Amino acid sequence: MFFSTCKTKEYGAKDVQLVKNFDVQQYIGTWYEIYRLPMRAEKDLVNVTATYELRSDGRIDVLNQGYKYTPAGDHKSAKAIAWQPNKDYPAALFVRFFHLFKSSYHVLYVDESYQYAIVSTYKRDYAWILARKPQIPDEIEQELKRKANEFSIDTSLFIKTVQKW
Repeated sequence: MFFSTCKTKEYGAKDVQLVKNFDVQQYIGTWYEIYRLPMRAEKDLVNVTATYELRSDGRIDVLNQGYKYTPAGDHKSAKAIAWQPNKDYPAALFVRFFHLFKSSYHVLYVDESYQYAIVSTYKRDYAWILARKPQIPDEIEQELKRKANEFSIDTSLFIKTVQKW
């Protein structure tokens, strides 16, 4: 995948590498969380997924969900709406949760078949490795972690998400 660098007022003065020629249509669907940086909203969650659905207005419905402690635990979910604020940088999105706050959502890497992705917030304080299946081969997992490091994501802090379906 080729990358573009975006430098706009929406993202500050810092250059951000993003997937160039990002195709939101191919990104739509369910992704399984393989790794994440620690975040309070996902503490102790297993079987975490993110599902994206394109709306007729061009925005994207987002459903993040998982289970507390075990696959039989309490179901937790959060709905959001995502949008591309600048069509010149389609891999740079904003996501609004609970109509209260918005966050950047940058697609830093996606393979050619849209089976694996690395995404993060602008400041890299939150980041995820996602896949279309709940389990991925070890060599691909290691390669994705290596790539995440190249995007200044501290993978030593990654939490491997339990995916037991």
